Amino acid sequence: MDAKEQMYYDAIEEIAEHMGDSLENPISLSLLCLRLGINRDEKEKIYAEFNQILRNYTFDELDIELFKKAIIKIFPTALEFSDTVVIALIKAFARHLIPELYPFSETL
Repeated sequence: MDAKEQMYYDAIEEIAEHMGDSLENPISLSLLCLRLGINRDEKEKIYAEFNQILRNYTFDELDIELFKKAIIKIFPTALEFSDTVVIALIKAFARHLIPELYPFSETL
């Protein structure tokens, strides 16, 4: 990241923090992905994997581990992610891209 890009990133971080952004309350999916090192292509692939999970499992069958495995499939570094980070990703995708995931995210 060059100096100008870093300033933009810092500004977005500051605004998000002011709005109450945290792992428990992710304000922006893209900002969360940036923080975790997930690029745009990986984000889109995770989106597809999460949708696939929703098609293949009932609400009662959903659990964090299903989503973590999907993330690791796309982004192997996620093997190191705590459940808190996986939950933050689930919540962020639910709030911003996958409304069908929202009811599950509310149980976490």
